[in-house]
Amino acid sequence: MAAILLTPGPVCSYHLFTESGPPSLRSITRKEYDFATNTLEMNNLGIQVGVQVGYVTKLMFVKQAPSLTAPILQRSSNLCTPQEYTGRFQCKVPLKINANIRKQLVEMNYVTEEQMRY
Repeated sequence: MAAILLTPGPVCSYHLFTESGPPSLRSITRKEYDFATNTLEMNNLGIQVGVQVGYVTKLMFVKQAPSLTAPILQRSSNLCTPQEYTGRFQCKVPLKINANIRKQLVEMNYVTEEQMRY
């Protein structure tokens, strides 16, 4: 679960994780990824959002702002530190998240345009 929180930027998808996550975790199954993101969501560390791409709805995991996660992360020593999370959250979203998905997430007010810039 910590690896999902430490992906660069405020959002993550299964596709992004399997291509740019830690090499030892890139073979994670969709079921394992969904379990991890559901657990993170239940712990108020993010929310899963459906984004329409053509006829398909893609699930994106939108991370909570660092100011909201710091108390949770301080209590959960097995995830990551608030400082690690903040540093990765503030990174630009990788190009693997296409422009259509970026635009929809901004329009739904889950992220800002600045966070989605290349």
